[in-house]
Amino acid sequence: MMRTAALIICVLVIPVQTAVLEPETVIEYLLRKVAELESSQQECSRYQSKLILELNYVKDKLEQSERRISDLEAIVYDIRSAEYTENLSVTLEKDPVYKSTNETETKLNTEETNITNKPDTKGMTSHKPGILIRDVRLLRTNQIAFCATIANLNGLGPIHAREIVLFDTVLLNEGNGFNKQTGVFTCPLSGIYFFTGSVLTLHEHQLGVHLIVNGETKGNAYADGVTLFDQGSISSIVRCEAGQNVWISVYYGSYIHGDYFTSFSGFLLWGDGSS
Repeated sequence: MMRTAALIICVLVIPVQTAVLEPETVIEYLLRKVAELESSQQECSRYQSKLILELNYVKDKLEQSERRISDLEAIVYDIRSAEYTENLSVTLEKDPVYKSTNETETKLNTEETNITNKPDTKGMTSHKPGILIRDVRLLRTNQIAFCATIANLNGLGPIHAREIVLFDTVLLNEGNGFNKQTGVFTCPLSGIYFFTGSVLTLHEHQLGVHLIVNGETKGNAYADGVTLFDQGSISSIVRCEAGQNVWISVYYGSYIHGDYFTSFSGFLLWGDGSS
């Protein structure tokens, strides 16, 4: 009886073990799974390509919308600028300061001005600007500023007392008030201005300069280069009337260093009648 039971168990177990360990069955199973994975990968690739196309389409639409918005903004700006210019012209026609300045500009534009590299400081208070107003809208919104420097590494020298410092490079000239040939800034509008300047003297030299506003000294700067290069600075806030002149002149010393170490700049803080 026990032998019969053992024989039955062996008959039942052997086919099961053979089915599990049969190589061909395992290979077929693995191949089927590989095929399923490849199919899934291909499907993912197709979905990714489709998604990229849709994103590019959305991107193109956004760029088109941005261009249309920019065009609309430009149109609105042009309309507002035209309205502003028209209103401004009407306002300026009633402005006596503008009328006087404009008449002066027209008169000066018909005359030829001889300019020397080293103008006489005695005549600077009578200096008249070549052009007071280049852009009416610019000046009437008080956007007046300038910045000039000596870029030349050799600088200036020898330079004498009461001589105006000339700057070879103009970095900014909003309102066209600074004259590079004379070194003089002519105030286009009446108002409160801020002016500043700096000078660097050469080694073994001393240097002193004035900030001159309409012929009057408004500040001094001094640089003592006896032992080393030395830099002096000056600044002032002053009231200027339209047509008045501002410059920097030497009162002591002979040599000024360049290479952007020496500069002269200023701007309008607020003009008379500005809001």
